[in-house]
Amino acid sequence: MSERYPDDSSLLALAEDAHSGVEYIATGKSPYFLEFRRLVQRLLLTAGRAGDLRVYQDGDLTIGVRDGRCVIGDAVVAYSGAGDVGVADDETTSVWLDEAGVLQTGTAGMPSDRTMFVPLADVVSADGVITSVTDRRGEAYLATVNLSHLGLSATVAEIDQALNGINGTVDATALNKLTGGLTSSGDGEHHHSQLVIDHDSETTFRVINNDAGSSANVGLVFDLPMRSAFTAGFLMDPSGGWMQQRRGTISYGMVGSVYAEYGHEGDLTGSMAGKLMGVVSLEGVIEDVVLSVGGNIVSSDGGDGVSATVKVNGVSVATVDAVLTDGAGSGHRSTGQGDGTPAVIKSDGTENVSRGDVLTVDLTRTANGTVSVEASDVVVLVVISVKKPI
Repeated sequence: MSERYPDDSSLLALAEDAHSGVEYIATGKSPYFLEFRRLVQRLLLTAGRAGDLRVYQDGDLTIGVRDGRCVIGDAVVAYSGAGDVGVADDETTSVWLDEAGVLQTGTAGMPSDRTMFVPLADVVSADGVITSVTDRRGEAYLATVNLSHLGLSATVAEIDQALNGINGTVDATALNKLTGGLTSSGDGEHHHSQLVIDHDSETTFRVINNDAGSSANVGLVFDLPMRSAFTAGFLMDPSGGWMQQRRGTISYGMVGSVYAEYGHEGDLTGSMAGKLMGVVSLEGVIEDVVLSVGGNIVSSDGGDGVSATVKVNGVSVATVDAVLTDGAGSGHRSTGQGDGTPAVIKSDGTENVSRGDVLTVDLTRTANGTVSVEASDVVVLVVISVKKPI
């Protein structure tokens, strides 16, 4: 059945719509055309917002869009309108306004993210003309809140339940306790990990693999003293993967390595062999040999310089020795900082050292040209990574 009007007597008795302010033309009012224009003007003012962004046909296969304002996401968009916008023939063309306030059309339907556009219309065409324009603006301003649009998986009832407390047992007092931190009275409300422990005896902190599978290779144990003058902490440096120990306001790098060093003060005027660097204090692996000079050699021959051959119990540990030549430039130079030729450590087992092994170094001076400045304060550093604890 069709929608009914009020009965004639009620309709003729109406003088003005209180909500919109639109007046009804009284019977016999003259001049009627003026009253009719007044009615139309008031109707247009009342219906003004209803015309925002309305899509209409302005050609056989073209449409126009009225100006208007809307909110997309959290941004206010003011659209100035458009005309003579082409649509595809024998297709259904969707029309929408994107988050940048740009009019978009397409034949694959509206975008999937409802928070990033305002739907305007579907335009159907056939045989070179538009056959229908379906207004879809109501899908934007006549819509309920959809939590999936907000990126939430919980329902409104679930969120409300979490905030109010399940069955009312989580009250404001309990929430204050829970948010007080690891050392708060929140222990009475839920269980804390034993990363904070207050004991009057020695404390052992262990990180172990709960799964018995050995492939996880997880195991870390700290036996901490009962008393300490400083607040100590341990953390990983994500930039290099090193362990750091923090005591008070000072951090110390715990790189899991030891080193041996030989230094020759003053100018190196000749080669030197068998210089004692030291005795290895633990089992480990030689990772690098670094050659540094306080002042590099200056010679008429760019190949003149110094090389360092480090030996373990008389056997060289490198396939390529660390070398600094005149070509590296004058002043302080170091193979550890990219100067000269870095050492290449062997991988045949020679690089593995044990407690008690003797480290020596041969310094070879090459001078085929005319040397005007000798290499000075030559230092050789051997870096040994820990293979197992001392």
